[in-house]
Amino acid sequence: MPVISKQCRMAKSANDVWGAIFAATNIYPAAMPLLITGIRVTSRDGVTAGSIREITFGNAVGPTVTHATEQITRVDHGTRTIESTFNNDRNFVGKHFRSVSLVVRVDPNNADDGPNSAGSTIYWTLTHSWISTTASNGFNLEGFWTAIEDGFRALDTYN
Repeated sequence: MPVISKQCRMAKSANDVWGAIFAATNIYPAAMPLLITGIRVTSRDGVTAGSIREITFGNAVGPTVTHATEQITRVDHGTRTIESTFNNDRNFVGKHFRSVSLVVRVDPNNADDGPNSAGSTIYWTLTHSWISTTASNGFNLEGFWTAIEDGFRALDTYN
C-alpha cells in the first residue's frame, strides 16, 4: 500500500498542538472552518483508542468528500502520537479508498532549528489503497494535503 509522509512546522509548542488535537471536537471547527466544519463523537469519548468520530469537511477539501468516519486505534501521550483508521462510510473510504490509516505525531523543535525553535513539527503518515487500481475516482490527494496543512496553519494562529 502506498505511504505518504508530510510534515508541518508550527509556532505553537508541541504540548499546545497536542492539546488541540485532543480538543479537536471543539477547536478544529472554530480554528479551521475551511477544513473541518464539525466533529461528532459516536463512540466512547472521542479521544481514546476505540473512539469513533464523524468528521464533516469544509469547502477546502473539495466537493468529492464531505465527511469521513474515523476510529482512533492508538494513543501514546509520551510520544505525542495518535493513530486512526478511516472506516467504510461510502464517502471517503468506500468511494475513493479501499483502506486508509493515519499516524499523527507532534514533536518539539530543537533549539538549533532557528526562528521556530520554540515551536513544534507535526508529522503525518498516511497509508492507503485506492478503491480502483487505475483511478482515484476524482479525489485530489495533493489538494487534500494542502487543505490539511492550511488548516493547521490556521490552528497555529488560533487563540
